[in-house]
Amino acid sequence: HPLIWALVLGLKETASTFFFMDEGADSGDILSQQKIEILDEDDAATLYEKVTISALELIKACVPQLNSGSTPRTVQDRKRANVWRKRCKADGQIDWRMSACSIHNLVRGLAKPYVGAHFLYQRQEIKVWKTVVIKDVLKNIEPGKIILVDNNGIVVKTGENAIRLIKTDPVLDIGPGSYL
Repeated sequence: HPLIWALVLGLKETASTFFFMDEGADSGDILSQQKIEILDEDDAATLYEKVTISALELIKACVPQLNSGSTPRTVQDRKRANVWRKRCKADGQIDWRMSACSIHNLVRGLAKPYVGAHFLYQRQEIKVWKTVVIKDVLKNIEPGKIILVDNNGIVVKTGENAIRLIKTDPVLDIGPGSYL
């Protein structure tokens, strides 16, 4: 789940990488690699598309090298290599004590085609598909309190700042002052 983790962790770049197979997970020598910029507006779908386009470009360049036997190999720098664990459902649960930025990145990372970030409200799982960070919010409000409901969504106080829930499934019918 490297695309999910790259977004959830708020990274500014990732890469499309092809490896030579060895006994480990993505631990073989690098055949080819292309860096990919992660923009603030990227989510799982847009980043997945960027990686797909990059991978197709890399394949076009690698196939002739593989066929001719002139493929360069780059030994990975183990100090810079990173392996992320498999994500589980609990990783996608929103905790309103998190910062608005962390919640926003979680939503971005789990957006479609993935399963969506979620929280429980009145014992019902609510999926969150799109959010916006709201800054400069009063600090003396507990996380999880709804501070505004308007045509643009629901604004919820978080551990730091607030977050506007733009798209949820199901749509929440809730008023200001309530808690999630």
